[in-house]
Amino acid sequence: MNERELQVLEQYPFAVEGSCRIRGAFLLDTSVGKRLIREFSGSAYRLEREQELLEHLRERGFLVDRIEPDREGRLSVSCRENARYIVKEYIGGRECDTRSESEILKAVSLLAGLHKVMRNVFPVTEEDLQRLGGTDILEEMKRHNRELRKIYSFIRKKNRKNVFEAAYLSCFADVIREAQETERIMETSGYRELRERAVQEGHLCHGEYVHHNILVSDGRMAVVNFEKASLDIQIGDLYLFLRKILEKQNYDLHLGRKMLAAYESVKPLEYAEREYLSCRLRYPEKFWKLANYYYRTNKAWIPGKHVEKLEKFLAQREKRVSFSMEVLYNNPS
Repeated sequence: MNERELQVLEQYPFAVEGSCRIRGAFLLDTSVGKRLIREFSGSAYRLEREQELLEHLRERGFLVDRIEPDREGRLSVSCRENARYIVKEYIGGRECDTRSESEILKAVSLLAGLHKVMRNVFPVTEEDLQRLGGTDILEEMKRHNRELRKIYSFIRKKNRKNVFEAAYLSCFADVIREAQETERIMETSGYRELRERAVQEGHLCHGEYVHHNILVSDGRMAVVNFEKASLDIQIGDLYLFLRKILEKQNYDLHLGRKMLAAYESVKPLEYAEREYLSCRLRYPEKFWKLANYYYRTNKAWIPGKHVEKLEKFLAQREKRVSFSMEVLYNNPS
């Protein structure tokens, strides 16, 4: 650790007995157990709300990390160079295995349980609406579609095209049609009403519910890193986890159905939530991510891995759209 971290740790009520660097932080051996210290760039307001949520979840039996206050009760500490740091309790364990069906289904059930208690955690104020409100997904879809068309125009004007550019042009018409159709479906759906109700009723999302933040620890599953928690439609968490897992599993529709059933065994979905989840899955988010990466980086050299990802997206496209429709229409209730 450098002098800044050491200076910060002097303000905490424990002694540091050893440390080592891990991804994005330092892992500390302290007189009160293992802790993590890392730089923090968010707002103090969000940090206080995050701590309220974590305490709320711990009281209800969930295994989550927690921010360690310093001797004066502060959740973040500054040093002379104006850098700010937080210290968190460390939960040891390994990441959720994305090849294990049993762990995947357990993680989905856990998410549904979290969602049931991540409502009305605190009275929603006007400041919460401003600081904790999630992304308007419909507006984001519209922006992404404009960007896809802009990138298409840019590539078309190039005289010489690399492998990625040629592949982008060849599939663009079909993919943009799918993206624009999804935008139209979302616009005429119950999305606005669902989002408004979620915000007004204080529905909180984890914000980044992926396998990296789901740990298996002593036979239990822990959830960490709630920094991106927001007031929003909770099914956004389910969408992200579903998409990440199914992309890795070549859109195994049998697994997708099981994941959906695991969630609904704990927290059944309303029709408007199914409609929203269907739209999110149908939208070609991966295509936009690849195009956006290409447009914002060195276009003279595109990694082979990037072309492989585009090919994988195209190969999985039919299964993804099929599953998105099944989510909407194959409703067991």
